[in-house]
Amino acid sequence: MIGLPVLSGGTVLGVLVFATERLVQVDPDVVAMLDGVCAHIARHIERLRADDLSTALAAARRDFDRVIAGVNDYVWTVEMLPDESVRSVYASPDGGGVFGSPMPAGTDLAMVLAERVHPEDRDEFGGFHAAIAADRPAEMEVRVIGFDGVTRWVWTRAVPRREHGRLFLDGMSTNVTERRLLAEHREELLAEQRQQVARLRELDRMKDDLVALVSHELRNPIGTILGYAEIIGDEPGVTDEVRRYGEVIRRHSSHMQQLVDDLLDLARLGSASLAVDPRPLSLTRALREAVEDHRPAAEGRDLTIRLEPGANLTVRADPARLRQVLDNLLSNAVKYTPAGGTVTVTASGADGSGTASISVSDTGIGIPAEQYQQLFTRFFRASTALAQGIKGTGLGLAVTKAIVDAHHGTITATPAEPTGTTFTFTLPTAVRP
Repeated sequence: MIGLPVLSGGTVLGVLVFATERLVQVDPDVVAMLDGVCAHIARHIERLRADDLSTALAAARRDFDRVIAGVNDYVWTVEMLPDESVRSVYASPDGGGVFGSPMPAGTDLAMVLAERVHPEDRDEFGGFHAAIAADRPAEMEVRVIGFDGVTRWVWTRAVPRREHGRLFLDGMSTNVTERRLLAEHREELLAEQRQQVARLRELDRMKDDLVALVSHELRNPIGTILGYAEIIGDEPGVTDEVRRYGEVIRRHSSHMQQLVDDLLDLARLGSASLAVDPRPLSLTRALREAVEDHRPAAEGRDLTIRLEPGANLTVRADPARLRQVLDNLLSNAVKYTPAGGTVTVTASGADGSGTASISVSDTGIGIPAEQYQQLFTRFFRASTALAQGIKGTGLGLAVTKAIVDAHHGTITATPAEPTGTTFTFTLPTAVRP
């Protein structure tokens, strides 16, 4: 018996065994011949294995190309040669999504980019090429003139890798034209919006200036009319009919004067010149005086008005402006509360917060829940007031909020129980020495 290994390099692929029934002397020529047979068998096995590997590799390549063909990105691998020239190793089967049409066979991607990059983007392309030549990852976003003549924005990324001293670059190029156009359009819209906001602010300023001018020009004639109406009412010997006419003139003139004052306050607010002169003052006294001044109007409408001042509080506020806030809130409470109702004024100090809280609550017609957020808007009037035909300008609450804001306070409106509305505002308390 004789056995000879079938070798492939240093690997034993198998053993070729020969046997005979009788003892035979070893013949070197026969052994050499059999060794040659083993070599042929080894080469045949290697060829079969190579064919299997080639078939598997081709199938894998087809699968990979099919996956790559399903995306819009252009995937590629190139080798950077020592002279910094580039040799294509692999490229997507179709570059239409990036270059407008399939890449011609044998096309060198580096040459395509170098030739078709937009002239204004050549510096960025140069920086990209320098980075990858220095064995660093790089990316660029440049305009590329496609094979169809259309200019597209292309985002290219590349990562270097070394194999046996050779430099390869694996990269991907993506058509980002739509994103760039959307970004540019967004910037144009933002610029246009900023211009519109600037124009609206200018128009608003002009409107406030006009309101201030008209209001200022109305103050003097209204004051003159009001003064003469009061003189007529005080003049001895005037008939009752003339006195009634004078009272009508005085009442309407007072209403117009209040309207002009509100318009002037709003104009000052728009120009950021609503001035306050805060000083320490007794909140309890200010509330008591305001309630007493509004008591005749409340009693004339068969309303109960009461004050619950709590502890003696001192706040830091402008006396005239604070009185304006209280008058606006109390007059609204009286105006919008039906006969038999109640208006309640309360005050309390928030321990440790440095603020005092004042509430004016009524049992009036109330406000729809969805309209509370609009209450302090200029010229806004609740639908409940409009439905009952109660007259008003919608300026009082806007002025009230402006005054409270100028004192660095807050003001809110909430539903009262069981009916009506509660307005609550805060003011800073005076610091005691």
